[in-house]
Amino acid sequence: MKPWMMMWLLSLSMVSFQNIAQSSFPLAPPDTSSPSATYNSYLDLVEEANQALKQVVESSKPMTDAEKQHIYSLFDKATQTFDLSGVPASNHQRIGTESVMLLKEVLDRLPPFDLDTIPADPASTRWRVPNSNIEIVADPQGQFLFSQHTVNNLFEYYSLVQHLPSRDTAGVDYYQYYSLSAGRLIPPSWFEYIEALPEEFMLEFADQAVWQWLAIVVVSVFLASYSFIVYRYVKRAIVKPLLMAIGVFGYIWVSDYQLNLTGSVMNFINIVGELLLWPLVAQVAYMWGASTCNWLLGGGQQDNGLRRSLRQISGTIIGSLCAVGVLGFGLHRLGVPVYGIVTGLSLGGMAIALAIRPTMENLIGGVILFMDRSLSVGDFCAVGSISGVVEQIGVRSTRIRAKDRTQVTIANGDLAKMQITNFSRRDRYPFLVKLGLRYETPMETMVQITRGIQQVLSDHESVLETPLRVHFSAFSDYSMDIDVFAHIDTSDRETFLTIQQGLLVKINAVIVEHNAKFALPSNTTYLNPDNLAQMTTPRKVVNDMSQ
Repeated sequence: MKPWMMMWLLSLSMVSFQNIAQSSFPLAPPDTSSPSATYNSYLDLVEEANQALKQVVESSKPMTDAEKQHIYSLFDKATQTFDLSGVPASNHQRIGTESVMLLKEVLDRLPPFDLDTIPADPASTRWRVPNSNIEIVADPQGQFLFSQHTVNNLFEYYSLVQHLPSRDTAGVDYYQYYSLSAGRLIPPSWFEYIEALPEEFMLEFADQAVWQWLAIVVVSVFLASYSFIVYRYVKRAIVKPLLMAIGVFGYIWVSDYQLNLTGSVMNFINIVGELLLWPLVAQVAYMWGASTCNWLLGGGQQDNGLRRSLRQISGTIIGSLCAVGVLGFGLHRLGVPVYGIVTGLSLGGMAIALAIRPTMENLIGGVILFMDRSLSVGDFCAVGSISGVVEQIGVRSTRIRAKDRTQVTIANGDLAKMQITNFSRRDRYPFLVKLGLRYETPMETMVQITRGIQQVLSDHESVLETPLRVHFSAFSDYSMDIDVFAHIDTSDRETFLTIQQGLLVKINAVIVEHNAKFALPSNTTYLNPDNLAQMTTPRKVVNDMSQ
């Protein structure tokens, strides 16, 4: 043989080996470059997968993991020839597997046609299988896939042609076997006990076997009992939704991967289960995010009012973000166009901004209160005509426990605009007293009393040196007044009240020591007897009109 011919054969064999290797490698995608390539790729893959499944049905030996993975990879490749973009992510794998089997059963019952008539030109846009509504359509990426319309109506097509004879020489309806058996594609080991039951349990009723209906009833009763136990006996707030989420997830998993429910029944269970599952997971995410934020901001440091306020606001925001993220992921799995909703919200942002303006004002007001540090949880303050202790600073509002023990809720947006008097932020307390002594008190005694009071204040260790003023200040209506003013070196109200009490007792002792008395509101009436001798009585002159 000539050298150039040997090189040509060697190159041809290498290319053939490379094509075979690529087609058999699990990660190699199917050829979908034209309608003909897509149709033939699907047929080759599903026939190979059905042959492997046939061996599973006929053989009594357990399958190895490698054999199982080979079957799964064949069905996964065949699924890639379908346009599943309209299928929710939670149903993607199940709908894809069902579509592969349903389409094969439908094609085996259609009239035969020449495969060479299928367009092999990538410039084509669509092709319809003769005598059917099954279409292969080009997607925006140039790949030819069985259309969404085909995927949505495959079960209806199968129901219409199921009674017709199949051209498959094996004579096995693999979809019917798949839908009435347990597990995904390959039945689990416990299914042999189901097969040992009387034939009545394998009868099909409403697209499910009788044993599947009985099993789902048992699983539903178990979930109901599990829910009752969780909500009745579990006390921790975060553990309760976590256990319920695990229970709902287990219910969906058993229904799908073990009982292998199909069609509308599994769609209903999947939608209802996901609608219950993701709010529970979002609740767990909210509690976890809030508790983690509280732990990070409060661990190992003094738990003052400002830090408590920061933990409350930050925990609420972080927890809410976690919950929104989980809910968004759950909605995406259910097929809700989350990204489209976000885009729509951005386009309608002006209207939404106007609608949520009060909420945003309250949120920003809470941030302003935190940044200005004007209020903290535990502070005693006066806001307008309300005075009390701050109990909670939330994202939307602040709660104050008034002196009469009523709880007052003020929106953060309004609170940020009000005058706030925070008595808990005093660095020292003023000691201000006005003393009123009787007018009978001599001036020398008044001077001695003012000096004595000033000495009492100077000797006390909690009274600051400045300001310190004790002066005879005014002659009032019924008293001579002494003004006492000083600062007490404490920021605690209870300590101040104790010191003030002690100082007032000592001041009273100084006044008693100098024999002075406090003035009380009184009136003095001075009586002076009338001098009748000096009084003159006016005369009345009467004109005599007769004269």
